[in-house]
Amino acid sequence: MFKLLRILISNKNFLFFIFLEIVSFVLIIKSHDYAQTKTHDWQTAVAGFFDRQIYAINSHFYLKKYNDSLLKQNAQLIQALLQKKYNDKTPVLPGQFKVKPAYVLTNQYTFDHNTLIINKGRKDSIIPEMGVVTNNGVVGVIQKTSGHFSRVISVLNKSSKINVALKNTNYSGFLAWTGEDPNYFEVIDMPVNANLKRGDTLVTGGMSNYFPRGLLVGKIIDFKTVPGRKSYVIQMKTFADMTNLGPVYVLKNNYKAELDSLKLKQ
Repeated sequence: MFKLLRILISNKNFLFFIFLEIVSFVLIIKSHDYAQTKTHDWQTAVAGFFDRQIYAINSHFYLKKYNDSLLKQNAQLIQALLQKKYNDKTPVLPGQFKVKPAYVLTNQYTFDHNTLIINKGRKDSIIPEMGVVTNNGVVGVIQKTSGHFSRVISVLNKSSKINVALKNTNYSGFLAWTGEDPNYFEVIDMPVNANLKRGDTLVTGGMSNYFPRGLLVGKIIDFKTVPGRKSYVIQMKTFADMTNLGPVYVLKNNYKAELDSLKLKQ
């Protein structure tokens, strides 16, 4: 700052000369119709250039604010849709699931046990064992939180087993990642009584208390029976692109502790 001031002071005569030249130029234009006509296009171009720069600067500073506002609106819409949808099909209590928007900061998808980091933590009322989703599918479950951030166990994790169901039925199995393509999974333990077809939709089964029943997960690519067992192994493609995650939504089940307290201790 002081260096800049010294430069300005040392060149004050030159800068004052430039200022007078600009003032003279403006006065000439304002006092002569011919000069105004000749410089009109130039003035318009210069004004347009500076207007665009100011708009770009304002857009940059307010973009995050706009995005945050849209995310909050989407979270409210998702919450309302969840409540209406599940009241029609399953006995979900009013306000059972609270939806909080967040952004993915880091996303692993090349290891056997992948995790991701989101920009919301304990100060945002995020705690472990909350589900994380996108508009198009399931992302994972909160594992650990700090004040401002949370680590999520991704569905791209061989330790992750999420309950999924064949849409509009009660037939269910478990989502299992094979460690290969991040957008393709196996679904195991699906009963052979399920009437499967390629292209059928799989949704969350609602048995884990992390996710309500009926959230989109993926579509069936292929399936086969397991020798010696009355179940299918299904090859499934996710609706969400697990390599390109940005905005996500954290689901808080307000009755999870109460439901967990009723589970039998093994």
